[in-house]
Amino acid sequence: MNETANTSQTWPQNCALACVIGLVYFLAACLSLNLTQSAGGIATIWPASGVFVSALLLARPGQSVPLVCAVGLASFTSNSVFDASPEMALAFTFANIVEGLLISQLVIRTSGVPRMLDDTRWLATFFVATVVGSTISGAIAAGLAGEPALPFFISWFTTVCLGTLIVTPLIVTIVNGLYVRPLNAPRRTVVSIFLLAFCLATIGSLVFSNEDGRFLFLPVIGLIAATYFFGTRGAAVSISLISIIATSQTDFSEPVAGVFGLHADTLFLQFYLLSLLFAAWPLSLLMAEKAKLIDQYAETNTFLKMAESAAQVGHWCLGKDNSTLLWSEEVYRIHGVEPTDLPMDDTMALEETSSLKLYHPDDRARVRATLLSAMERQEEFAYEARIVRPDGSIRYVSSIGHPRYDTSGGFEGVFGTFQDITEQTETLEALRIARSNALSEAAAAQWLAETDDLTGIANRRKAFTRLRAAASSAKRNKEPLTIAILDIDHFKTVNDRFGHHIGDEVLKRVAKIVSDQLRPTDLVGRVGGEEFLVILPGEDGRNGYNIIERLRLRIADERWAKAGLAKVTVSAGLATLSDSGDIEDALQRADEALYKAKRDGRNLLQSAA
Repeated sequence: MNETANTSQTWPQNCALACVIGLVYFLAACLSLNLTQSAGGIATIWPASGVFVSALLLARPGQSVPLVCAVGLASFTSNSVFDASPEMALAFTFANIVEGLLISQLVIRTSGVPRMLDDTRWLATFFVATVVGSTISGAIAAGLAGEPALPFFISWFTTVCLGTLIVTPLIVTIVNGLYVRPLNAPRRTVVSIFLLAFCLATIGSLVFSNEDGRFLFLPVIGLIAATYFFGTRGAAVSISLISIIATSQTDFSEPVAGVFGLHADTLFLQFYLLSLLFAAWPLSLLMAEKAKLIDQYAETNTFLKMAESAAQVGHWCLGKDNSTLLWSEEVYRIHGVEPTDLPMDDTMALEETSSLKLYHPDDRARVRATLLSAMERQEEFAYEARIVRPDGSIRYVSSIGHPRYDTSGGFEGVFGTFQDITEQTETLEALRIARSNALSEAAAAQWLAETDDLTGIANRRKAFTRLRAAASSAKRNKEPLTIAILDIDHFKTVNDRFGHHIGDEVLKRVAKIVSDQLRPTDLVGRVGGEEFLVILPGEDGRNGYNIIERLRLRIADERWAKAGLAKVTVSAGLATLSDSGDIEDALQRADEALYKAKRDGRNLLQSAA
């Protein structure tokens, strides 16, 4: 029900709009016929076709049928008013309707509805469609009207083609300008357009009212200026303005014969206007493409600046002569300077450039050498260095670059990125310090866990861990392994007579004597109160016996400063690891040998069987 109501409300509006378009079509047709009715009844320019085509291009669903009806009536009426027979008026009307429908449908189905006339594809399609539609409508009109084929066809084709090419872009520009940019153009722009239009109209009136054709280039200059400054809008308005003035100022009453019997002034004016079209529209498209490229560059540059700022990465370029240096805004920000604070002098050599003076003195020579080498060899480079900001703060930076070449492959210099890596560097340094501290603490913890606090040698845990490892290696490599257990004789008596501090001193000195006499591959560990375990990898029983016996004698020869403590001796039991690699068996046999040495009078070394 709502759709029906909407349709009933839209239909009268569509009909009213169609009537307005029909009236505009009628007035445009009458004006054109009135200006040139003496030239065989054929208009020089047929702006009515442009009105019809632009209306069809901009029409919404449901508006096309009323438009066709209104334009058909307006065409028939205008031709009839200027003495065309009903049959001829009907033929002309049919040809006008066909051309409008054909042009609009070719454009819409190929390139879509126009928005602004700065689309190269759309404009090319519109030109081709206009030529095709004008050709077909000219053939239809010539055939139905019974006129001489070639002169009539050429005249019809040129007038319809010019009218469509001139008027349609103007109307599309105006209508879409109201929709896309609703009357909010800057006052300066509006004033400039009106001023340019006034100057163009004045120049055109003076030129076309003068029979001297030497000044016909002046409107062309005005057209080019309007196109250059205002793009497609300037081209559409200027061409339309020149067409109106030229048509109104040209005298078509004189029967001057031209090519194919056509009116010479008409042909010249049509050719002149076509020349304007082919001069203005390509230029307007180029200007539109230039504006798009500028907008794209500005947008890309904005995104680049945002990305560089977020990532703290800038870029720079150094010319092949080592003098032209360009920095992005982020590079200046990283250095902590403004562009005005550091002018890039084109005459300065790389060895003397003020930008290198911003580097830390210790890094300056290395950076300079890296850049000079990259320039000389035309190769990639990378470096990390420190810069000193004007406020004295130091920042760590990284730069990566590569050669830059022009389109012909010629070397132009180097392009590089510039990144502030201060946070990463400080973080890595903090991690390095933390790792070093952690390793130190771990080593200290391990030392505490494996070292006897009093003597500084391996504790019981470390000694037995090393014993298991040495036994496993000896069994795997089929090498001998000898162990010995040393026990300080009468150590309890030393503690009782001289005190525990003297006892501790005895333990430490005995441990040092043993440690100093052993090889780096050997190990001595404190495994009990006054017991020490000695591990001798690679030594058989005889060599092991000689080593331990030398240790026993060295301890017995030690002189003690404490009165009454004249001598400290040790008893020792020796055992060699069996082929089975049984550690417990070797320890038990060494322990039994130790007790045998004690029973035999102490200060002895006994070897297990």
